[in-house]
Amino acid sequence: MNRKLTSLLFTLLFTALSIFAQDDYEEEIDSSRFSFGINFGAHFANNNTAKIYTGSPSATPFGIDFVIKQQFNQQELLNFFGTPDYRVEEYPFDPVYRTASEIGLHFAYQFDSSFSNSFFIDVNIAQLKFEQLFTIGYEDPLNQSIDPTTFQRFPIFGKENRFHINLGVQLSFYHNEGSNAYFSAFGNVNNVEMKRNYIVINDREYDLFHSDVNQAKQRLGGFGYGGGAGLGFKFDLTDQLLADFYYNAYYTQINLKEELQPYGSHHAIGLRIIWH
Repeated sequence: MNRKLTSLLFTLLFTALSIFAQDDYEEEIDSSRFSFGINFGAHFANNNTAKIYTGSPSATPFGIDFVIKQQFNQQELLNFFGTPDYRVEEYPFDPVYRTASEIGLHFAYQFDSSFSNSFFIDVNIAQLKFEQLFTIGYEDPLNQSIDPTTFQRFPIFGKENRFHINLGVQLSFYHNEGSNAYFSAFGNVNNVEMKRNYIVINDREYDLFHSDVNQAKQRLGGFGYGGGAGLGFKFDLTDQLLADFYYNAYYTQINLKEELQPYGSHHAIGLRIIWH
């Protein structure tokens, strides 16, 4: 159903673009209708894929428990905990991404006589970060109480790159000399790549794996598709520079692996500096 809605959105979008293009086909191309900008913003990702970074058995069979039991790690962990009887007691229970910075490029073509409506393409990059805590329990030989079990929390991290392309149209609903408020609709294509997933114990980093450790390719990711809408307000800074405050809401697919390709809502807010 989600794929059908996405296909319909792209079909309607490109139909609209074709109609506008046909209207202006006979007009001489005017270079002043083109503009270029740089996007600076914040990306608020849906957390429905963050669970993959928890290191739990439901996320990967090669997670925290697997790594701390590997023979080549055991001596170092034995020296730290003072006992071989250490185990994972609790995994991150509320997996969320941190708010990410977003930067990219903006290209637009004003297709109407008022120069207030435009076709546009945005190319943005965001690096998402996951930072949570997990708990290890162990029998502390220095603890002389009735229950010598000690619990200690350690950090777990994830890093993920997201590359977004938005192609759509901006339609003005308020325009006067020097300012323009608009509504936007766009299709979205994205590529996601897990960069790293690791834990830190006693200042040493231990990488977690998401496929057989004997396989060369450990990183996950792939292409996803969706669409979105947004609002923006542009105003002149100089004769050739515009500032554009924007908000975008996406409903798009994030493809990290075959078993994890959910659709979800994502948000971005930011500022464009546009040269025209």
